Amino acid sequence: MKCKITPLILSIFFTIASAHAQTKVVGECTLQFEITEQAGTQWMPMGTKNVWIKGSQCKTVFTSPQLVQALIFNTQSDNALILKDIGQNHFLQAIKYPPSPTPTMLSMKAVSDTTISILGYLCKKVQVIWSDETIYEIQYTNEIAASVNAFELAFKDIPGLVLGYTIRPAKGNAVQYLASKIDLSPIALSQFNVNKDLYQIID
Repeated sequence: MKCKITPLILSIFFTIASAHAQTKVVGECTLQFEITEQAGTQWMPMGTKNVWIKGSQCKTVFTSPQLVQALIFNTQSDNALILKDIGQNHFLQAIKYPPSPTPTMLSMKAVSDTTISILGYLCKKVQVIWSDETIYEIQYTNEIAASVNAFELAFKDIPGLVLGYTIRPAKGNAVQYLASKIDLSPIALSQFNVNKDLYQIID
């Protein structure tokens, strides 16, 4: 009798363990996104976005030919820094984060049951609609999640790491972000340090 019960118990145990181990949370992660803007039927290169996550800290940097803009925040603080480099001019602004007021999410729904592969991770698709009529079409993997998953405020309810998304505003062109690199190696704390003497402080 024992020989018949044991496999059943083991089967139940491994099923439960597998469900709990489905999503791996990583404490350090570096992402790079290629950004394109829709122009008619074509998508034109716009720049790149880099994301560094270490524990509760996050830094995002948008780079285009016109400017470089960084956002540095810590989920354990309600303050953040915005850094802007425009030509030879360098600006720093301290802000409340998340800013208020912000749009509210009206709905989230799965786009389809199919998955796509981004950087070797299977990703699901969801569509999120916001109160300002902006639509986010998001591709995320639930294989892993970062300790700061919401490097965009729109991702706070996404149950995994976002590797691709398209922002469709009520007015204007759609902008697409697609992850081109992911690195789970340790990140130096200096990545989040700012020498304020190099910047002009603005209110």
